[in-house]
Amino acid sequence: MIAPHRDIGFRRNAEASFRIGVVDVAVSGDLPDVLDDFAALYEQAREPAGKPARAEIPLIQMEVRSRRSGWFGRRSHLVCGDGENLWTARRACEVLPYLEWGINYRVIARRPEFLQLHAATLALGGAGFIFAADSGSGKSTLTAALLACGWKYLSDEFALIEPRSRTLHPFPKALCIKAGSFDLMRRLKLPVWRNRHYVKALKGPVGYIRPQDIRPDIVSAPVPARYVVLPQYIEGARPALRPVPRAQAAFLLARCAFNRSGFDRQAIPVINALVREAECFRLEIGQLDETCDLLESLACANS
Repeated sequence: MIAPHRDIGFRRNAEASFRIGVVDVAVSGDLPDVLDDFAALYEQAREPAGKPARAEIPLIQMEVRSRRSGWFGRRSHLVCGDGENLWTARRACEVLPYLEWGINYRVIARRPEFLQLHAATLALGGAGFIFAADSGSGKSTLTAALLACGWKYLSDEFALIEPRSRTLHPFPKALCIKAGSFDLMRRLKLPVWRNRHYVKALKGPVGYIRPQDIRPDIVSAPVPARYVVLPQYIEGARPALRPVPRAQAAFLLARCAFNRSGFDRQAIPVINALVREAECFRLEIGQLDETCDLLESLACANS
C-alpha cells in the first residue's frame, strides 16, 4: 500500500536547499511532484529559505526538466547538475533515482579535497568502518542491518576521506534498497519510505530508507577510519572475517576510488597510509544477525 502523498510546499520552478552532511545541494525544476518527493525524503536536511550557503563548501545545483520531442511529442525528463545534462529519464518513476544519482556524480567533481571511494561508511564506538565492494555484494543490506543494531551512519555510497587525517566524513544519503529486500527490511523493523517503488537503472525497482526514521541521532560525526572490510554475500554460508594483506586491500580500494585520476599521484599514498593504520578484512556475509554480531565482536575486541 502506497502512503498518501504529502505536499510540503514545492511548486514549479521553485528552488530549495539541503545540507546533507558535508554536501550542500540546491534543487529546482518544473516537476513539482518529483521535487516534493525529494524534499520529503530529505526533510531533516532542508535549509530554511533565505539562509546563506556555507561559503567554504561549493553548492551543487541540481535541476529536473520535462520536455517533449519527436513526431509524437513523447515526454522525457532531463536531470541536470551544475548546468550539465546528466541523465534522461523516460518515466516519471525514474526521475528521483536519477536525481539521487546525479548528486553523487556531482560530488565527485565538486568535492575533490576528499579521496572518494565507492563504499558504505559506518561508525561504532568512535571507530570508522569502510565497507568497500561492487554493486550486488550485499553492502546496502548489511548497512541497513547494522544501523538497525545501533551503529552510526555516515554514507551508503561514499567514503569521503580527508587525506591528511584519514578521517571519514558524513554524507548521509537515504539508503537505496532493492525491492526484493523490502520484506527483509520490515523484519528488521526498518521503514521503507512511503512503501513506494521507484525504478533505478541496473538495479530495477528500488525504495528508500530515511536514516532519521531509524533513529533521530543516527548520523555520525567525522571519525577516523579504523577498519577496512571487503564484504561479499554468500548464500548459505556462515559469516566469516578473514584478514586481508594490506597490499591487497590497497589494490582493491584503489579500484573503488571514484576520483583517483583527480587525485593524481596523491591517491595511492593516501590509500597506503589508510590500510597501514586500519585493520583489513574480507567478510563473508551469511545470516545477517550472525554477521552483525561478528562485526560488533571485532569492534569490541579492539575498543
